[in-house]
Amino acid sequence: MPEQADSPEMPASPAVWQAEPTDLRFSDEFAVAMDGDHIVVSNARTGAYRRYTKQAEPVLNQLINWTHLQDLQQFDFGLEDEAARMSALLDIMNGLLDIGVLMTQRVDWSAARLSEPGGGWKAAMRYINETRTRRDTIYAVPSEFYEALAQKAVLYRQPSAFYERVDAPFRPLPAPRKDEPEGSPSFTSVMLKRRTARRYASAPISEAELATLLYYSWGMTDFEPNPLGDVFVRKTSPSGGSLHPIEVYPIVLNVEGVPPGCYHYSVRRHGLEVLSQDNPASWIIKACGDQAWVAEASVIFLCTAFLPRTAWKYDYSRVARAVMYEVGYTGQSAFLTATWLGLGAFTTAALRDEIFEEMLGLNPAKEPVLSVTGVGQLEPDIALHARPRVENPIGVDGS
Repeated sequence: MPEQADSPEMPASPAVWQAEPTDLRFSDEFAVAMDGDHIVVSNARTGAYRRYTKQAEPVLNQLINWTHLQDLQQFDFGLEDEAARMSALLDIMNGLLDIGVLMTQRVDWSAARLSEPGGGWKAAMRYINETRTRRDTIYAVPSEFYEALAQKAVLYRQPSAFYERVDAPFRPLPAPRKDEPEGSPSFTSVMLKRRTARRYASAPISEAELATLLYYSWGMTDFEPNPLGDVFVRKTSPSGGSLHPIEVYPIVLNVEGVPPGCYHYSVRRHGLEVLSQDNPASWIIKACGDQAWVAEASVIFLCTAFLPRTAWKYDYSRVARAVMYEVGYTGQSAFLTATWLGLGAFTTAALRDEIFEEMLGLNPAKEPVLSVTGVGQLEPDIALHARPRVENPIGVDGS
């Protein structure tokens, strides 16, 4: 892996989007049509309209995007007199204001034009509303809560902090990289360089890089006994109740020294449990919503949530929110580790869950699919890795 020094273009201050509250553009109600030599601008909601000669076309084109008021004064409309040019501009603008097809940046920033999510979000909004807390929501007193858990544990033992495919062949991984060789990127450099990549080289990542990615993203950095007879696992990301329900399945496509196939990461042993060594290339694109570029990555990390571990301690639906947060925490750890290693990464939730369930033997009632994070060698000699080699639509059925 090439050493990666800090970029000299590192920003010295926060990025600021320069815009003014009075900047203008056409609103969502804007519609346009031609009527002979005239341009007809209308409000699709109210039906109000104005007709303009082609003299107004430069101003109308400018207003498709956010525009400073002073930028509209550049157009001369073929008129030499400044007062006449200003009058022509005011006529155009007053007509657009009268029919209500202009909006200011201030309105956009305030979100005043936006409504709540529509029908496609019906199931999600039902969950959000049903798990919304109220002013008088009662939370357990910690001492009483833990006493009740201790009594529960006598009858029904707490689930283990570790989930393993115990009958699967085991493949140990090398120790993760912990050194900081000269030229390694700094913490701030890693944070600021983190980007999504969708274009990868054909070169593999190494087994040592795979081990480092797994350890710093989902691995156990420490542990300590808990009072119920199991252990609290410590990782690089936080977890409600220190339960860490996120499980990860490395789907190996191009890792030097590791055969292609499907694996489960053993947190307890820092190694791979071999589920299948059939090449996933035949199905991974379809499983990832027909996004062809995912197959260029060296490894796809499928993240699931092992719900029984969390549900035993927190037997109420709101905690599912915390479980979903955690896939974001671990995903960011994976992104930052990949960036530190000089690799590219992406994440997507445009998945066909049933395919992953079938290929990895998952029970969706106990261990639902949440997301994938992919990692690979960045293609050299190009500056922008965000766009895939070939653009294609995402073909996800249902909501």
